[in-house]
Amino acid sequence: MANTSSASRAAAYLFLVVFFGALVAYGGYKLYNKYGPSKTVVDDVPFGLESGTSVLNGDAPNFKADVERLPVQAQAEFRRAGELSRSGAVKAAYEIYDALVLLYPNVDAAVWGEVNTLFSMDSVTETMRDRADLLIGRLMARYPNTGISFYLDSRKSLLAGNLTVALELAKMASTRAPSIYEIRLWYAELLLKNSNTKEAALECRAAISLSSGDSQRAFELLAKVYHDAGSLDSSSLVVEYALTQFPLSSELMLLRGNLAEYNGKFDVAEKTYQRILAFRPDFEKARRAMATIGEKVPPGKDGYAGSARDRAQVACDILSPLVERYPENLPLREALGIAYLKNHMFDLSRREFNYILKNDPEYPDIKLRLSEVEQARRVVIEEFNNGLTANLNRAVDSLRGSIEPEQKHDFSTKLGHYLVRYGASSQEFFKKYSLSNFKQVKRFVWQESFYEAPYHHTYTIVFDNSNRFKEVHVTVYDSSSTSNHLGVAPEIFSRLMKQNSRISGIGNNTGETVCGDGVVMDAVVWETRDNFEILARIVGKPAEVRMVRLDRSTLPPTGMKLCDYLPLLLEF
Repeated sequence: MANTSSASRAAAYLFLVVFFGALVAYGGYKLYNKYGPSKTVVDDVPFGLESGTSVLNGDAPNFKADVERLPVQAQAEFRRAGELSRSGAVKAAYEIYDALVLLYPNVDAAVWGEVNTLFSMDSVTETMRDRADLLIGRLMARYPNTGISFYLDSRKSLLAGNLTVALELAKMASTRAPSIYEIRLWYAELLLKNSNTKEAALECRAAISLSSGDSQRAFELLAKVYHDAGSLDSSSLVVEYALTQFPLSSELMLLRGNLAEYNGKFDVAEKTYQRILAFRPDFEKARRAMATIGEKVPPGKDGYAGSARDRAQVACDILSPLVERYPENLPLREALGIAYLKNHMFDLSRREFNYILKNDPEYPDIKLRLSEVEQARRVVIEEFNNGLTANLNRAVDSLRGSIEPEQKHDFSTKLGHYLVRYGASSQEFFKKYSLSNFKQVKRFVWQESFYEAPYHHTYTIVFDNSNRFKEVHVTVYDSSSTSNHLGVAPEIFSRLMKQNSRISGIGNNTGETVCGDGVVMDAVVWETRDNFEILARIVGKPAEVRMVRLDRSTLPPTGMKLCDYLPLLLEF
């Protein structure tokens, strides 16, 4: 009995020790969470860190709290600037951040945003460079010896040409403030420059998670890291997903074209490069890619394996003497025909497939092979012609722009693309665009006109009853005598559609639609998160094109039918 009592007492003591130990551990855990180092827990974002991963905030300032203390309208502007910056529209984001810094000079979030948009720009003016130096000095004085100051020092070191120092400073910045996605992304860029693709991929994934999947640059860089590491399947997965989120990313589309080339899909690659050049005609990487189709080589672990066209040529060189030696071997001839097809040697490919068809009409899929030859040949010819026409049109546009003096609009502001946000006051609008170019045609409505041979442009600016920028109406009239379009879209409509596509991206063509009273309208529509544009022509009026640009949020939630836009198009 004594032994039983002693054992029971020991078990009770053990239970109490375990119970109170667990209680103390739970209390310690709660206290650590409350008073320990602050951290950010990431959500489930494709290609980001594992859901629920904790990232320490370190000495990162709470920019979000600063913004939340501002008026609601200012908070909306911060959100808009952030979205623009993360989606690659850094110039538009810079203008908003610059205005916010002027309005709220003591809010560091605005300074931080403006500095990073300046870092992201391809080129900056001397004034912008001076502005950046001023803002960088302000941030470094405000946050000495922190992740932010190390990050800014790293940027300056790379500008001075010292990659080693820049990389070390970026590593310190990432360690001090690991929750700031801009810092993690910068560290990833430097790691890639230093050929450390494994760590660069991890930093990119962290940046994707910390930006909640909204950073276009993070996806572009991750796809590039996987590409350079030779993980082409991973790179392709990132590219295809990211393009659903950022369909106008030139870098992602460029990678898509490269990946298509590696697989011998030259027609797909060429079409991809042409699409980039349609809205970014001066994008040098796409121009080089177009000029070297079939010559690119995929990266590999041990150097390069040769381009797809090179590999096709090697196959031709190997198979051709074998076919000569064994002319009755039809599978060998089929393989040689496929190699010729991949090398765009269509006549030779057709010759091999026709030989097989003549000697064995029941040979599997031989008629399909011949069809593939004709289809591939047609695609190559069409793409070449389309590319030649597009390049010629761009050259003519450039020549006209160089010989016509005193242009009122550069390329980016043609067709009423005024760089003023919707809802801006008329004072803000005319601070950016000279009032002397406009005349008031009615209350809250202003209009400017100019002539660029052979087109006469009229842009009508409409403000709402509160005198806030509301919408733009565009009318372009062809004054030449060559407007007969012989049943196809007239030259003026095709040209302006291409011109707007270079500014706003690829639009959706609605085709001809019959509206009331027998009016037939042909239109193209562009939609973004903030903007809605419709460019239209009335069939029977080949010399005139009309367009409306407005705030997408003003449209009914259920949308409008195409013909419902007709009164708006004809309003001015």
